[in-house]
Amino acid sequence: MNSKEEAVRNMTGRLMRIINKHSRIEEQPITIGEGIELTPHEIRCLHAIGFNEGTNLKNIAMVLGVTKSAVSQMIGKLEKRGLARKDPAPDNRKELLAGLTEKGWEAFRIHEQFHEKHMANLFDRLDEFTDPQLATASAVLAVVETVVDDRLAELFGNNKNKQ
Repeated sequence: MNSKEEAVRNMTGRLMRIINKHSRIEEQPITIGEGIELTPHEIRCLHAIGFNEGTNLKNIAMVLGVTKSAVSQMIGKLEKRGLARKDPAPDNRKELLAGLTEKGWEAFRIHEQFHEKHMANLFDRLDEFTDPQLATASAVLAVVETVVDDRLAELFGNNKNKQ
């Protein structure tokens, strides 16, 4: 095995460990304020809606990298909890637009503060890397993502889950 192949294998091993650790995190509910406990999936959906308020469900699905059906179901769960809503588009009654309720915006803001704390930690730890090094890492991750997209297309067909 040459050194480049060994480096790629080491990198994919590290990515798998990160994914496994992240999966453990994904199983844990997060408390947002008093009486609001959300799964990481629900929080990501809440954020996608908050950052794209008033956009259609297809766009929210693209942001999250999931199907429109999955987003519709997740927003439905958030609706039942009083955090989100689906409104008909004014110009197209078949299209639904995603929005947050006041309670949803409150949860969004609380989690934004939590998220910013962890991002600041990441920025501090990556500060020693140069811009070109970070650009290279980003390019490598983009290639890895395309490989994952290809695998998803192979498993589920060309149009599903490829975002």
